[in-house]
Amino acid sequence: MKSTRRFPRRRGVRANAAQRAKHLAAFDRSGLSAAAFARQQGLNYTTFCGWRHRRAKVKDSPDFVQIEVPPPTTPAQLAIELGAGARMRINSAGQIELAARLLQTLNAIPPC
Repeated sequence: MKSTRRFPRRRGVRANAAQRAKHLAAFDRSGLSAAAFARQQGLNYTTFCGWRHRRAKVKDSPDFVQIEVPPPTTPAQLAIELGAGARMRINSAGQIELAARLLQTLNAIPPC
């Protein structure tokens, strides 16, 4: 069966990541529309738009930022109001389990 195409399909040379980045940086500086820039550089417009779209998606994704949290200058405290003016202060992680058992015991005692 004979092909219905009048002209054979031309395949361009694939651009590597460095070449794409170079073209995109030149486009950013050019002030031209994407269509005009692609035409000037001999790039397929649809391909060039795909490069721009992928770059925009990467820019929109959040970057990983490493932070350093200084150690607290004072120990963390947790204050629990028990009612009738009674308070319980927890100054270390080791006291959390003890405080939880105390609260469970107090809740289990029936009121007078």
